[in-house]
Amino acid sequence: MDKIYSSIKLNFKQRKQNIALLSLGLLLLFMSIWLIAVYNNYYQDRFYPKTFIEDLNVSGLKVDEAKTKIQEKMSEKVDFENDFLTIYYLDKNIQSSLRDLEIKNNLDDVLTEAFAMGHQKNILKKYGQIIKGHLYSNKYSLGLSYDQEKIQLLIEKLKEQVDSAGEKPSVFLVYGKVEISEGQDSDKLLIDETWQKLHQQILAKDLRNLNKEDLQIEAVVEHPILALNQLQLEMSKSRAEKLLNQQLTFGYEYQKIVITDKELMSFLALPEGFDEVVMNGFLEVLKNQINRPSSDASFIYDKDTLEVTEFVPDKNGLEIDVSFTKETIKNFLSELENGTNIQNSFDLPMQSLPAQITLAKTNDLGITEVIGFGESWYAHSIPNRIYNVTLTADRISNHIVKPGEEFSFNKALGEVSDKTGFRNAYIIEAGETKLAPGGGVCQVSSTLFRSLLDAGLKITRRLPHAYRVSYYEIGNEPGFDATVYSGDTDLRFINDTNAHILINCQSDSENLYMFCKIYGTSDGRYNEIVKYKKWGQTSALPTVYIPDPSLAPGQLKQIDWSASGIKAEFTNVVYDKNGQIMHEDYYYSSYRSWAAKYLQGV
Repeated sequence: MDKIYSSIKLNFKQRKQNIALLSLGLLLLFMSIWLIAVYNNYYQDRFYPKTFIEDLNVSGLKVDEAKTKIQEKMSEKVDFENDFLTIYYLDKNIQSSLRDLEIKNNLDDVLTEAFAMGHQKNILKKYGQIIKGHLYSNKYSLGLSYDQEKIQLLIEKLKEQVDSAGEKPSVFLVYGKVEISEGQDSDKLLIDETWQKLHQQILAKDLRNLNKEDLQIEAVVEHPILALNQLQLEMSKSRAEKLLNQQLTFGYEYQKIVITDKELMSFLALPEGFDEVVMNGFLEVLKNQINRPSSDASFIYDKDTLEVTEFVPDKNGLEIDVSFTKETIKNFLSELENGTNIQNSFDLPMQSLPAQITLAKTNDLGITEVIGFGESWYAHSIPNRIYNVTLTADRISNHIVKPGEEFSFNKALGEVSDKTGFRNAYIIEAGETKLAPGGGVCQVSSTLFRSLLDAGLKITRRLPHAYRVSYYEIGNEPGFDATVYSGDTDLRFINDTNAHILINCQSDSENLYMFCKIYGTSDGRYNEIVKYKKWGQTSALPTVYIPDPSLAPGQLKQIDWSASGIKAEFTNVVYDKNGQIMHEDYYYSSYRSWAAKYLQGV
């Protein structure tokens, strides 16, 4: 019985304690809810604790109270409603009001952002930020808001005023003397750099340190071209004068590319360095001129008569090495400027791409490669002469000469008359220059003569012209011409190699240039022209006027052209593959003085 009583008494005591604990818990919960409600009610229109804008504590303040406090503290020196932003360069400027550019302080935005902390509707986010705010300070910075597109448009408008093309300093020749143009400054407003400067000086600046003076922004302008000062003018002229009368030659496949002193000077950047744009442009033209794919050979001929119906030699594909060529040009210019001993002739750096079908695969005559090359120019020729050069080159081309056989130019060409397609052009006959069919034939014979010299073949007949002809001295000395007419006035040679040879001449009527190539099999021979000499120069004869009643009185018509006289000689030494002399051929030319002749109306 006592145990039962004791148990009841103990249970009653525990229940009493539980009720007390529950009551205390409910009281604490109620107090917490009440405190939270009071806290929320107080801060519902105020900033939560530890809220700072810049270095001002706005905790517990209402938004308008915080704004007033901040404005009093800031005491702005810039009037965002009435002040202007000016961007300038020298005497050019452009401006716009801060209001139009929407440049203003972002105090309202910052206040809104700061007040949003702890005032979210989402309870988890709300109390998460409140708790975090009690642990850590919430700091907000003031700045400027702006319309970047409008500001950049303002910069672009100033750029239209500022930018100027200028004029590069340049070098040019006046009567063979170097002159330098100092050029003119160019201006280029840099939009991105000007924007960055404006952003740093105004838009990203602490508002408390922003002054009206900061609203004046000098644009960032570069000068890609600067005019030369007096010292630079003198230095540039000295550089260019070292290139005067110099030239650089690149060779490839019997061709030459000659870069003149004028072109070399254009590669100079003044006052120093090299003009990459000009050089790159020159090399691009060169690349387009030279680069080509490989092409296969085609050679069709009658094996009995050796009459050729088609002859197309193979061509290797070519790709110029632009970088190496540029470096070669730069090194050449540098050496000229430094006055060092230099080489002025180079093989053009390039890659060769072989053809699949070579000339050697098309025949069993031994016509496999070029063994001789000659070239000439005929600038200022009249149209009929140009036509005759092309006609002659076509008729001489593709003649095959057997080993040991003698070739005759006149025989290969055949009759020269209007009946055979030749036109009237100037020829030398019976001591005078006159119009007759075939003028220009000697351009081809002279070119073939040069290729025979280069091939080292045995020339058995060659005669010079009676007087100097300007065409044959373009790019050459007097004495390397060969006249043909009829009979013994001929150009002849013997094929003294062990293989057949083929003559191929081609003319370029647009550029007034031609070449002759001799194809065969090289036996290793090579030639050297030695003991070249010219002497005995005499003046042209006095002009001759011939009365002609068919012309109006006093009217003049030139029928012959003057030429000074001169003598020339040289020896062509031909060596075999072992360097032993095969033969030495002496050539002598004596050109008479010639008078200009006019028909004169009487």
